[in-house]
Amino acid sequence: MDTDKFRKRLGEIVKKPVALLTLAAVFLLIVGAITYASLKKEITLQDEDKKMVVTTFKSTVKDLLEEKGIKLRKEDVVTPSLDTALKNGMKVTIKRAVPITICVGGKAKDIYTAASNVKEVFQQNSITLGPQDKVNMSLDTPVFRYMYIDVTKVTEKIVTQEVDIPYQTETVKNDNMERGQVRVVQQGEVGKKQIVMKVTYENGKEVAKNIIEEKIIKNPINQIVHVGTLGVFTTSRGETFRYREIRTMVATAYTNSVTDTGKKPGDPNYGITATGTKATRGVIAVDPRVIPLGTRLYVEGYGFGIAADTGGAIKGDKIDVFFPTLEETIKWGRRYVKVYILK
Repeated sequence: MDTDKFRKRLGEIVKKPVALLTLAAVFLLIVGAITYASLKKEITLQDEDKKMVVTTFKSTVKDLLEEKGIKLRKEDVVTPSLDTALKNGMKVTIKRAVPITICVGGKAKDIYTAASNVKEVFQQNSITLGPQDKVNMSLDTPVFRYMYIDVTKVTEKIVTQEVDIPYQTETVKNDNMERGQVRVVQQGEVGKKQIVMKVTYENGKEVAKNIIEEKIIKNPINQIVHVGTLGVFTTSRGETFRYREIRTMVATAYTNSVTDTGKKPGDPNYGITATGTKATRGVIAVDPRVIPLGTRLYVEGYGFGIAADTGGAIKGDKIDVFFPTLEETIKWGRRYVKVYILK
């Protein structure tokens, strides 16, 4: 073979592999560049009020946060979710949970929450409000750090009770019984009534009672008590008598004289009282508006008598006692005495 032809042929053989290798290298570079460009992602990361743009080759949101050393509480909310595949230009938002206190029915609990308002807090914690329950703030109140939410659990219950109706005691004055004596003539009996009430409880404690209905089952029977009004008095002579009343009165004395009665012996009504009886010792003139005529009396210092006469000067708490002689009336004079109104 001609030497020149051989060399030419040999050069052609050598050039082909080199070209192939070059093409392969270029291809790999292009593929690598495309792969690198497709794996590299630019992500906007919003952590509360901190915003940053980061570059990553990670596949998911969770991987990205771990790569950047961002720690999460279980209550924090990440959008989109942690298992979401990353895409170039994506925005990842972290809403941090804040500490709050919830008190339900008097039982307090400290929690972390990323809820937006009170209503969401209740939903997250399975808190159901009854129709009468009270909350210390509106349900649309935004959540803030260290807020205190108080839920008062209100329940109502219809209660039926049977209660006693106390009897009354009637006191009756008895002129036939001595003072200080007491006698029950009719025993009292309690009555019964049924009461239907609506009882309101807050956090299990009773706060109000409202009567819905009352029904008398048995009326009470009043107790009747007789109380003696008669006093007992013993005179200096040992005579004992019972009286209804004691009055302190002014006592004067009179006789059948013309001066005292305006009548002389021989007059038709001489010595006759206003009640038509003969004037004798024991007759006492009274004001009938104060002491009724016919009332038996005992006058201190005079003795027993009867209200059987009247007089023009005898008004109010004043009496006039009869004596047979002028000397006795003068001796009596005018004095204050106790007058016992006898039974």
